[in-house]
Amino acid sequence: MADNQREMERREKRANKDRRNKKIIWSLIAVVVLILIIMKIFEINVNSVIDRFTDEDGNFTLTEGVVEDNFPYSIDSSSNVSVVNINNQLGILTPSSFTVLNNKNGEVKYGFEHGYSNPILETEGVYSLIYDQGAGSYRLDTVSNAVYEEKLSNSILCADVAKDGTAAVATTSSEKLCDILVYSKSLEKEMQISISDGYVIAISLSENGKKLAAAVITGENANLKTTVLIYDVADGETDRKTVELPQGLIIDMNYTGLNIIVVGDTYAGTIDSSGKYEQIYAEGKISTQCVEYTPSGDLVLVYNSYDNSTENVISYIKKSGRIKKEISVTGSIKSVSASSSLVSVLTNSEIISYNLSNGEEKSRLSTDDSARSICCMGSEIFVHRQSLIERNEADIN
Repeated sequence: MADNQREMERREKRANKDRRNKKIIWSLIAVVVLILIIMKIFEINVNSVIDRFTDEDGNFTLTEGVVEDNFPYSIDSSSNVSVVNINNQLGILTPSSFTVLNNKNGEVKYGFEHGYSNPILETEGVYSLIYDQGAGSYRLDTVSNAVYEEKLSNSILCADVAKDGTAAVATTSSEKLCDILVYSKSLEKEMQISISDGYVIAISLSENGKKLAAAVITGENANLKTTVLIYDVADGETDRKTVELPQGLIIDMNYTGLNIIVVGDTYAGTIDSSGKYEQIYAEGKISTQCVEYTPSGDLVLVYNSYDNSTENVISYIKKSGRIKKEISVTGSIKSVSASSSLVSVLTNSEIISYNLSNGEEKSRLSTDDSARSICCMGSEIFVHRQSLIERNEADIN
């Protein structure tokens, strides 16, 4: 009898537990249905709710407050600030510090005070290279930790970093006009040359760090002459190609695949692997306003026909130098940023986003003259305004 009594009690406990579990499940279902009805009535975006309840590892959770939104994020300066995409994290360089933020919630992932008087930032892949232009210090970091910091005896003119962490630094020279040094991420010296062809004003490494291009400038017949010197890093000076650019000031130079894209103040073109220059826009045809690259390395060039014009063109140019699309924009453009499918421009009053492939306008966000620059990641647009970094969402439906 005692055994039967205990068995009946166990069954009763299991039955009670099953009833409680069913009540909890049906209660949760009722809550979810009610939430969906409310969202439908008030036209709440489901994706925004999903983002709100997604943790930093990308897992969905119903835990309240799992993602603390730190935007707008306060920074320590309102001027001379660079905001860039570093491996889908937000990199922020100010006159005194460098910070890497989680782009979803503004959480600080990595940061330090650099102590440089004139810091310049170059990035590629997970690597950031910060150098003190006019002084001798530079440092290499990833999005999560320091790799190394070095101090050179000569002043740094310009520098670049490759996707594998290879760093190239151009400095003044004790013997000639300039020195160029290339180091691996483990600080092994891979190339060191001295040149007297001119002063290095721009330098670019190929993605794998095996090729290097240096733009040098000289004076000729009262005009500035720019020449690009192309090296195989392993061979140094024994394998060098020389390419003359059109007259004018070089604004940007970047290795994209096998080609080198060069943008001047009044021209744009490519240099192929054989050292042949091909024009995209002939000298004098454009007045360059802004230069940006997509994550895949395509060029986004903002130009107009003459200085101070408010009629601008966004030119989407493939790595090969082929112009894929031109988009007309009215208004003075202060900044441009591109994701894989969108390009956004900052004017004095708006942030306008376009589809890169077909030029279709996707969204307009109101702003004011206090906005200094923008940085796009997908549909997210980060705005540097005074001493804040704000996050906005472009409506791309």
